[in-house]
Amino acid sequence: MKTILIRLTILLAVFAFHAELFGQDKPYAFYLTWTEDPTTTIDIDWHLDGKDPVQLNIRRMGNQDWRTLESKSLPYPFSERWVHRVAVRGLQPNTTYEISFDGGGTVYNFRTMPTNLNTGSLKIAIGGDTMHRKEWFEKTNKVVASYDPDFVIIGGDMAYENGIADNIQRIYDWFDAYSTTLVTEENRILPCIVAIGNHEVVEGYHSNHPGYEPTNDFRRRIAPYFYGLFGFPGQPGYNILDFGKYLSLVILDTEHSNPIQGTQTEWLEKTLNERQDFLHRIPIYHVPGYPSVRKYDDRVQTLVREEWTPIFEKYGVRLAFENHDHAYKRTYPIKEIELDQSGIIYVGDGSWGVGPREVHEVEETWYLKKAQSVKAFTLLTLEGNHFSFVSIDDEGNIIDSFPEAPFAPLQ
Repeated sequence: MKTILIRLTILLAVFAFHAELFGQDKPYAFYLTWTEDPTTTIDIDWHLDGKDPVQLNIRRMGNQDWRTLESKSLPYPFSERWVHRVAVRGLQPNTTYEISFDGGGTVYNFRTMPTNLNTGSLKIAIGGDTMHRKEWFEKTNKVVASYDPDFVIIGGDMAYENGIADNIQRIYDWFDAYSTTLVTEENRILPCIVAIGNHEVVEGYHSNHPGYEPTNDFRRRIAPYFYGLFGFPGQPGYNILDFGKYLSLVILDTEHSNPIQGTQTEWLEKTLNERQDFLHRIPIYHVPGYPSVRKYDDRVQTLVREEWTPIFEKYGVRLAFENHDHAYKRTYPIKEIELDQSGIIYVGDGSWGVGPREVHEVEETWYLKKAQSVKAFTLLTLEGNHFSFVSIDDEGNIIDSFPEAPFAPLQ
């Protein structure tokens, strides 16, 4: 018995030595996004125990030889893990690249975006409020991945961690679910763009923090996971991402780590003014101006309508995505707080992986065209200067479409 114990001890020591020597084979999770031109770049994160830089292998699909890039290591909030980040630049548009975190043992791929929509289309899966329960998040993710979108947008309330250290497991679970279920059958990782919501912030809103200052340090303190783990939008929490000259995604902060009034709204007007020649300008944010569940005249909802929607209308926005209410909604086209066929359609309302809430009576709510208590996301298709979308529940059923058309029978 003593001999067996000695041998077991030796084996464990050898295993520990090799693990330390060669490092962690497989990351806990990975995450792809963009901070610059999506046609020629990608930003890749993966999470490991060690701080020392490690190598990422990358090659264009079809090539035999790998190129290696060294990671930059960043602290993981409230954790002994580290974020390893590589900003890949100089890629070719509309091209598939392979990556490996473990020397080629497991090979994933991603695709850069096209430079224009002259000969093709773009598909985007959009929603919000993703993870009351991990299994709900994963279930919707699998439906999303089955539609093979080009990328994903989540408009806030990702892991419901509330910026609190004790909720670290929720953020671990969110990234684990992303890494296992927002990947297609062909191992293509779906890049993800996020906005900030109230559940990314301690106490939900900047106004709940006496002495609030609009600084990087203050925002990082009240939303540590958001600013520590998501490369985009980065500071100050709202940003623009341009795809060639055909799409500008406008990511906004509805009072969570930045006030709506003042600097952010001034930035919004300047940003949209500079992009009037883009085919599509699409805002994404958390709290809805046109809620399907909450009160129409609450403070933040009113601020969105008073401060932002006139700017959207001025610069030709046709479609905006809202969240937060845990239901599905589509409004009539709205302009100047009235129904107008030349106005903006607001789609939401944040029910990707959360318990749905009871919605307002559609017939009695002047702005609601559709509303439903259901877990759902929207699949937006851009073709030239036209857009269309279908909204899909977590069972894969189409629950709405625009332009409206008869639904195909379910298989």
